[in-house]
Amino acid sequence: MATTNKQSIKDLQSNVRAKREAVADIESKLNSYDEILLKRELKEDEQKAQREQSIKLNVAQRELNSAMRELQEAIENEKAAAVTREPQKTSAQRLRELLKGVREGKLSREVVLGGVGGVQASGAVDLTIQDIIPTLTEGTSLPAGATLVTGVTGNEVWPVSADDVEMTEQGETDALKDQTLSFDKINVSPKRVGLLVYVSNSAIDDASFDLLGFVQKKFGNAFKKYLAEKLYSQAAWDGNKGPFSNKKEDGTISLGTTAYKEILKAVAKLTDAGYDSSKVCLVMDATTEADLKATPKAEGQGGFVIENGKCAGYDYVVSHFINTKLNSDKSALEATPDRYLGVGLFQYEAIQQHGDIRLNNDATSAAVTSKDVTAMVLNTRMSFTDLSAKTTTNGKKNTTSTAFGLYKIVEAAAAGAGA
Repeated sequence: MATTNKQSIKDLQSNVRAKREAVADIESKLNSYDEILLKRELKEDEQKAQREQSIKLNVAQRELNSAMRELQEAIENEKAAAVTREPQKTSAQRLRELLKGVREGKLSREVVLGGVGGVQASGAVDLTIQDIIPTLTEGTSLPAGATLVTGVTGNEVWPVSADDVEMTEQGETDALKDQTLSFDKINVSPKRVGLLVYVSNSAIDDASFDLLGFVQKKFGNAFKKYLAEKLYSQAAWDGNKGPFSNKKEDGTISLGTTAYKEILKAVAKLTDAGYDSSKVCLVMDATTEADLKATPKAEGQGGFVIENGKCAGYDYVVSHFINTKLNSDKSALEATPDRYLGVGLFQYEAIQQHGDIRLNNDATSAAVTSKDVTAMVLNTRMSFTDLSAKTTTNGKKNTTSTAFGLYKIVEAAAAGAGA
């Protein structure tokens, strides 16, 4: 196949040379008429011949350009084919070679992690963290409507419509009431995030070891946990924070026969504010899920609050992080005394990764050589932005989140006693 392609290129090259010679021959004939014009006017038959040569020159030049394009295309195809014929290294092999090169001082300590497409051609390591996010590990899966946007660059601003206009009835000649449209904005504030992983040099040297899988597992699990903590936890974070961070309770949900109606009412609050209730997703822990699977919709009515994969007819996600807050010294998460149910439209929570994901490797400093490891440090920037915080609802201009609700789960008896 390679021989055939090379022969085809040679034939095309010969064709281009022939076309060039034809163009040069016609141009030479036309030049001769220009020389005659310097001495005298062309005779009628000479003028006719000159016009014919001009037409031939245009045709010959088009044929030459076409032949050159065909040759260039054949050359590019051959280059692409040559790449595919070369033995392709696995992702693990490329990452292992990178770490060995860093350790030996032959390669740069910093690389930019590539995405899914074109990584082999660019030389980047195809460590695609976002591909790992949707796994169904308890508590870290993203809710319906939430998406992670990667590679965001520049200063990002979300424009917000601050008010509406109203139709009014007026007399035939009465002036209409002046109305204006104003706008607000939401600025995105990305924060630096990172992690450090030590990879043993014996693992790097082991040719049969799935090094890429090892690194992806470490990085992927940490990244998923970070997203889930920020998105679901009630922790009063100082940096990035999700819609339930330090949020006050909007009410209670009883585990008795009124649970179905109370969840519908919680969703109805968002509908009353103008949001599309079909996009709602609920958040609860596994214990609450189990309770609601066994809770009837109402006395004397068939069916349960959770059935057919829906909670009161709405999507839901299970995560214990909804029942967490920061401990007293703000060093770690701890469980809340009570259980909670989160209600929200997560498309209003913009989760973004900004710029590059940078991977730095250290295999030569005393701190790592004494442990016989290679340090891999990941750095990037993330932001969580609640787009509903400035959304105008039913004419009311808001300054806090309006697309999310937080409800404490109580036993039926406790709910009755509280009433």
